[in-house]
Amino acid sequence: MMEQSAFAQQNAERAMESANFGLSWAREFAEQALNQSKVAIDGLLKASNKMAEDFESQSSAIREHTTTLTEKALSNSVDFGRKCLRAKEPDELVQLQTEFMSQQAQIFAEQTKELSQKIQNATQAAYNTLADTARKTEQSITRTDQSLKRHRSEA
Repeated sequence: MMEQSAFAQQNAERAMESANFGLSWAREFAEQALNQSKVAIDGLLKASNKMAEDFESQSSAIREHTTTLTEKALSNSVDFGRKCLRAKEPDELVQLQTEFMSQQAQIFAEQTKELSQKIQNATQAAYNTLADTARKTEQSITRTDQSLKRHRSEA
């Protein structure tokens, strides 16, 4: 009877150890998943904030660029109007019209080239931000995995 009682006690202890091990493993797994999720979310939030700041900066630069383009085009138009008022011959008007159109085309070409470069730079900056965040998130998750594996091997 005493032997059966000891045997039952051992089995109960083993069952309890197994249950505790399973619970510990589940807890560690859940903790790892939460840590990885937090790292990923933090990275995403940082990337979103950086991209929003970059977008604001680029929007401001584009707005300024568009304003400059408008000012130059309007200034050229006013100059053209004044020159037309002073023209004395019909040939002069044709020449002024040709010069005006050439200057307008040049203004728009220069401004469009600059604007397209700014947009390209902004796109590259956004891509770099996302790529950097993805890399950092992956590294952080890898470190978390390695830490958990070391913890398990020590246990």
